[in-house]
Amino acid sequence: MKKILLAALFMLTFSISVFALGSTLDVKGGIQYPNDVEKVGFDSAATLNIGVDKYFALGIESGFGWIKWTDKDSAFSAGKIDLAKVEKTNLYYLPLLAVATVKFSDFMESDGIMPYVSVGAGYSWTWYRNPDFNDRFEGFTWQAVAGLAFKLGSDSNLTLIFEGGYRGADVQDKDDYALNMSGPIGRIGVSFPIEPTE
Repeated sequence: MKKILLAALFMLTFSISVFALGSTLDVKGGIQYPNDVEKVGFDSAATLNIGVDKYFALGIESGFGWIKWTDKDSAFSAGKIDLAKVEKTNLYYLPLLAVATVKFSDFMESDGIMPYVSVGAGYSWTWYRNPDFNDRFEGFTWQAVAGLAFKLGSDSNLTLIFEGGYRGADVQDKDDYALNMSGPIGRIGVSFPIEPTE
């Protein structure tokens, strides 16, 4: 699976000169809410979209996610004060996905707003870091998002992005222990056009 994703990244990188119509680099940040963790965390993504035509693009997406929380052991009394040991847990998330996007470009031309739908599939890694337990989980990952892109101005090449969707990721460690990182995601960002090479 990893070799397939690396090959896809290589082909997309060298396809920019062939498929340059509507190609963009999207940079986004927002939140995630994985099922097993049941906590809101940071989520980000960078997507290289290679335009096949004005309505369809293929791309590759990676990003970074981070969730942090604290747990307290049972408190004990020290005089008039109740004390509890605090343990901090960090969970780091790294996806690598091949994505396909359908763009409703006619709306952008007439109204300056473009709806789009994107689906992706690939692989992800999750690192769980706790004073008592450290582990790495990995496995197949997919996502589906819908969004709106807004032109920032008639003289601007930048586009503002709002998107929301769902990521599916049932990942496992080397001992087959499972962690469900599936859940909703929401992001905002900016899209930069990639000009064709002459």
